[in-house]
Amino acid sequence: MASLYESLRPKSEYIDRRSRLPPEDYQRKLDTSTTVYVGNHFPFLNYIRQNPTGNLSVYTKEECIYEMFSKCGDIKKLIMGMNKRTYTPCGFCFVEYFSREDAAYAVDSLSQAKFDAF
Repeated sequence: MASLYESLRPKSEYIDRRSRLPPEDYQRKLDTSTTVYVGNHFPFLNYIRQNPTGNLSVYTKEECIYEMFSKCGDIKKLIMGMNKRTYTPCGFCFVEYFSREDAAYAVDSLSQAKFDAF
């Protein structure tokens, strides 16, 4: 069954100027992204998002995130945000899938999910 994912969220007018991409190319990359940002707006389908903090617990293990997100599809890469001085997790990560459909499914399925809720 084929389906087209269309986000119900309004498109942001934010453009990362450091990318040095024209607005059309930047939007095209966003529209074809297979990366999920897990942090303040957890999870959020995104190409690149610069954000120093998130809402993951610093005690959340990479294995926990991998286990939960792998239920939505095959994971290509998982990148944990780390403090550059202490090398400890700082509350966000990126999960990259092989397909956009899997990334969209993760966003739909895991929005409002809680990790390590105390």
